[in-house]
Amino acid sequence: MGNLIFHFSFMLFMLYLMLCPSLCHSNFTCDELALLALKSSVRDPYHRLENWSSSSSICNWSGVTCDSKHKRVRILSLAKMDLNGTLPSQIGDMSFLVKLDLNSNNLYGKLPKELFQLQRLEILNLSYNAFSGEIPSWMGSLFNLQQLILGNNSFGSIIPPSISNLSMLETLDLSSNSLQGSIPFHIGRLQHLKTLRLSVNKLSGIIPPPISNISSLELISLPVNVLQGPIPIEMNKLTKLKIIYLEDNKLTGQIPRRDIPKEISNITNANKIYLDNNQLSRHIPKGIGKLTMLQELSLANNNFEGNIPIEIRSLTNLKIIDLSVNQLFGHIPRGIGNLTVLQDLNLEINNLEGSISMEIGNLQQLETHLETLILSKNPLQMKLPKSIGNLSDSLQTLMIDFCGINGSIPLEIGNLSNLVQLSFAGNVLNGLIPTTISNLQDLQYLNLVGNELDGLIVDELCDVRTIAYLYLSQNKFSGAVPSCLGNLMSLQELYLGSNKLISEIPSSF
Repeated sequence: MGNLIFHFSFMLFMLYLMLCPSLCHSNFTCDELALLALKSSVRDPYHRLENWSSSSSICNWSGVTCDSKHKRVRILSLAKMDLNGTLPSQIGDMSFLVKLDLNSNNLYGKLPKELFQLQRLEILNLSYNAFSGEIPSWMGSLFNLQQLILGNNSFGSIIPPSISNLSMLETLDLSSNSLQGSIPFHIGRLQHLKTLRLSVNKLSGIIPPPISNISSLELISLPVNVLQGPIPIEMNKLTKLKIIYLEDNKLTGQIPRRDIPKEISNITNANKIYLDNNQLSRHIPKGIGKLTMLQELSLANNNFEGNIPIEIRSLTNLKIIDLSVNQLFGHIPRGIGNLTVLQDLNLEINNLEGSISMEIGNLQQLETHLETLILSKNPLQMKLPKSIGNLSDSLQTLMIDFCGINGSIPLEIGNLSNLVQLSFAGNVLNGLIPTTISNLQDLQYLNLVGNELDGLIVDELCDVRTIAYLYLSQNKFSGAVPSCLGNLMSLQELYLGSNKLISEIPSSF
């Protein structure tokens, strides 16, 4: 019986020899032949592989690192070399390979099945190429993989369930492909996973609740898919989670209204949360104030209603707040001025109302960081306070359009000396353009369309040499068009229609 088993095993081995012509007589020759096969299967326009020649040791070849003991290839790193072609089957013969990094080339075609022979492989990075076909199921047999990075290719079909066999995996990046179907439920088996990137695919179904079993997760990126249903409440268990991107999905399922689970407040290590462009609704939970490590929060383009929770003022590490395109009402929380590292605040297209004079005044505490403030399309119905000039001198974008703002533009607007974009369009502002506009020496975009501004177009506008887009139409300006506007060499668009201007077009134009 023993002889029978021996003969049967020997016959299988001989069959393997016949079916695998790439098998080498010695390990060293095996690596060399595999590398030369790779060189012959790609175009190398910049001669990056010029020293790949039998006249020198493979351990001295570009992108090749050998181990000191066996002189076998352990690392093959050919990233960003502009190589164009396919992977040969012989690449599977480099059995000591621990890292294979071919990212950012022009490689294409299907992955050769011989890659499954690389059982020592820990890092496989084929991102930013043009590989196509399925992600093969044998990928799940590379049990030592710690990083599987296949993003930015043209892989289709489904995520193979066998991926869940990669128990050592720390990074899984399949983003920017054409993957379909659902996220495998067994993904919860990847107990060492820290980074999960599946964005920009065609994945559907729900976010699988077993994802909450991956206690090591630090980043989840699933945007730009067609995922449905609620955000799993179970995700509150992921206490190491720092970054969450779920925007541009359909996270409602068959239930038309879904809210953020209150348990999200348990993810205390989160520093980025992106849930924009979904159909989430109800209130922003007050518990969000417990996420004190949060640096970026975007809930834009949903159906949130109610007040902006005052607890948001506790998030003193916030740099970005985007709550635009919702149904929020009430006032801007007065304590928002305590967010002293805030850079971007976007609250446009909501139902915020009432005077914001006090809130604008509070924002003077944001002395060095605030770069963007957008409050457009809220029924504020107020005058622009003089305290607007107290805003951060780092402010580059200020947009308060279609808010029912009345009264005049305060002279203090000239204090915002670093403004690049200023827009008060679609309000009921009256009076003159303040002469302090000349202080805005970095201004490129000024939009005052659709107000009741009157008097002369002030010559001080001509002192703003950087202006490229000047929109003053649909007001009550009178008198002559300043001839000095023709000297603004940076000007690309000028709209003066629907005013009470007289005289000819200046010859300087």
